[in-house]
Amino acid sequence: MNLTLKRDPSTPDHTYGVLTVDDWTLQTIERPWIPADHLGGTNGISCVPCGTYQLVLHDTAAHPQTWALVNPDLGVWHDPIEVPPSGGRSDVLIHPANMASQLLGCIAPGTDRKTLNGVAMVMQSRLAFSRIKAVLAWQPGHTLEITQ
Repeated sequence: MNLTLKRDPSTPDHTYGVLTVDDWTLQTIERPWIPADHLGGTNGISCVPCGTYQLVLHDTAAHPQTWALVNPDLGVWHDPIEVPPSGGRSDVLIHPANMASQLLGCIAPGTDRKTLNGVAMVMQSRLAFSRIKAVLAWQPGHTLEITQ
């Protein structure tokens, strides 16, 4: 299945977007774009560049049955040991979270957007993620296209 994420322009502390999964439209939050000396953006504190990514199965205790974004041409790898000496980043996941500050360069889905005490967030992230999992079989072969 092909997912699409249309991003809003970044602010100094977050990037909102609209994620389309099958017939569902969800909201997303990410960190803002922070360039690095390679194409992938600054590891752990930046969203990834726009482009098309393979969604690779990722299953750890911290993030069970999630997906990692992979596009070597954009400097984004699944595992840190895959990152070449020339640079890049890894472990960019789609997983539940509500605020950009809770993310290490990953993408968090939500059902809607909200600002609380001046902090941008997405709401009901676990519910939104469970909707993605209900539609997107946890198997190889899915892609995510990110546009601005």
